[in-house]
Amino acid sequence: MTSTAPASGRRHTARPAGGRVPATSGLTRRLRLLLTALAMALAATAPLAAQNRVFYAGDGARERFHDVHRLSDGSVLVAGQARSLDWLPPSVPRTQLAVTGLDSAATGQVAFLLHLSADLGTPLRVVHFPPGTARDVFRIRSTGLPGAATGQLYVSGSRDGASIDGYYLARLDGNFVDAPPTATVFVHNVRASGDHKERQPWDVGGDGAVVHAVGRGFDTQWAAIEKIDASGARAVVEHWHAHWHDGGEWTGTPASSYPHGTAQPLRYSALVMKANRRGSLRSTSAADHAALAIDGNGNPGRQGRFPDDYYHAGPCALSGTGTCPNTMPGYTGYRAVAARTQRVGAIAVDRRDNAIYFGYATQSVLPGGNPDFEPAIVAMGADGALRWWDRLYRETAANSPPDQYVDGLAIDYAIDRLVMLARSHGNAVDNLWRGNAIALNPGGNGFQNQFTGTNGNIHISWLGSFGLADGRVRNASYVAEYVEGSTNYGAPHPDPLLGGWPNPNAGWPNVNTTRCGADAGFGGGLAVGPDGAVAVACKGRRTITTLDAHQTMPRPNQPNPPVGAWNHFVRVYTPDLSGLRYSSLLSGAWDQATGAGGDNTRVVGLAFAPDGLLAVGWHAADAQGVALGAPVPVVDVPAWGRSQPNGESALLARLRGERLGRGDALFADGFEGGGRHAP
Repeated sequence: MTSTAPASGRRHTARPAGGRVPATSGLTRRLRLLLTALAMALAATAPLAAQNRVFYAGDGARERFHDVHRLSDGSVLVAGQARSLDWLPPSVPRTQLAVTGLDSAATGQVAFLLHLSADLGTPLRVVHFPPGTARDVFRIRSTGLPGAATGQLYVSGSRDGASIDGYYLARLDGNFVDAPPTATVFVHNVRASGDHKERQPWDVGGDGAVVHAVGRGFDTQWAAIEKIDASGARAVVEHWHAHWHDGGEWTGTPASSYPHGTAQPLRYSALVMKANRRGSLRSTSAADHAALAIDGNGNPGRQGRFPDDYYHAGPCALSGTGTCPNTMPGYTGYRAVAARTQRVGAIAVDRRDNAIYFGYATQSVLPGGNPDFEPAIVAMGADGALRWWDRLYRETAANSPPDQYVDGLAIDYAIDRLVMLARSHGNAVDNLWRGNAIALNPGGNGFQNQFTGTNGNIHISWLGSFGLADGRVRNASYVAEYVEGSTNYGAPHPDPLLGGWPNPNAGWPNVNTTRCGADAGFGGGLAVGPDGAVAVACKGRRTITTLDAHQTMPRPNQPNPPVGAWNHFVRVYTPDLSGLRYSSLLSGAWDQATGAGGDNTRVVGLAFAPDGLLAVGWHAADAQGVALGAPVPVVDVPAWGRSQPNGESALLARLRGERLGRGDALFADGFEGGGRHAP
């Protein structure tokens, strides 16, 4: 994704007092280095590489894998696109789905679901849309709880050249476990463009209803969140504020109080993602607009029952002439801008109670006139009633100058929390919650507590976890890799698995742009494991890797370090986000004297499995179709795979490590990727 924020000089860095971690004693450091050397020696002899499987798929048909989903029988689904399916062995059964209602012009692509054996070694079947219709299968979701039998399968994908452009949502008539699909039960054409088309924010509940984003964010036109039921029909949501009937719109709540009844019944509802309009996330009464509450980190003084009160001096009533004024600014000086449609970055639905969680950003203006983008996450019941929301930083008159966005959400069923992937452009004292300043985690740290260094005009990512019931932040860590040639490194990290890499919470080194789940407009890149471990797929520069990585980055804190390169990487954090279980590059094996040959992959889909982490993406090609840079190191290539890319080629990995892929007991009751439900 390309940020809509201007690359202005206003982005700045402010170092909090006490930001430098004191140096350890000489004895402690010598012991640490000894332990690190021992760990490196053991890693060199351990047969971990043989446990990995990394390979290419395809044969010149511009193949891409977009998502990966583990089924309850252990087999694996991969979603993708290609110009043909001729790269698959002829023995692989092929099923063309019977699809009706899809609004898409000829794309020259085949959108497919590839069903693989648990070890990825055997293609079991491929199911595809009619060639030349949908561009891709982009996301896969199931109604089943993690750890339970696979439920109904839903997919989405891109619609190019349609009469109303956007993406599609489709329910399949089979889930591959009970029976392979042969048709779509329904196709719902979603009107969307910009990020909403490219990221396709949606999720499905245990009841089969789908909550999804429509329209275009950061624009003057339209954006909203809608719901369709298990039959594909647009749904009425009781406590949302905007509803439509055949004669137009009615704003009011609850929907059951609609005055016209069966004479002109309501057809569907929407949560309007437009800060200046009725039906949006604004309070409807003066009392609610003035209401005070604590924020997600327990700080008092936050004003407004709804998050968009932040930009307005008063409420927006649902009816009456002149009762929804756009008087600005809000209580800390923020105001919305003319392009008031909001970017929905992610949606998650709890399969147990169908509660809705979503994250979004609003284009705004600081009191001094500089542009800004402000984030929020919101929790609602299945009926649309507001439960809680959080801004991701403390609201004060000092404001928060960095642009901030929500890029991913996932339900953690093991710990009953919401895991969030966010991002900031630039830095200041009041940025996203710091990992060592979480009120519910006293004395705790994130793996990377905060932004460091003096680079301000960059995008860095952030992970946080929030209680599902109360919205209080539990843990947080930044995801910001080092720049090439940085200085001011602190002591080596005490974890032997990091092999002497600098501790991100020591020193004050410069960090560089690190984007997770949002690079070049591609979504995904976030998964939660059966015990709450968090996996991300990101792009960075001098990326921290673990000793057991499939592909490591040379440490920068050594004499004359080899040259690094931009890269895509995958990483698994401990459940409390304080440490790493695994971190590996999946990038072209660049020339470490010049840096040439890397920065040529896209890793966008993740899923946990008993034998490690599954990751999918593709190797990029130039305009003439020639594969860029050097190949990714491959290992244990199956007969149907490839060792080298042929132009743009799909990429698939099963990764294992010392702390990854050794916990098969966690999967004893079956696992479907994305968390484990505690009965």
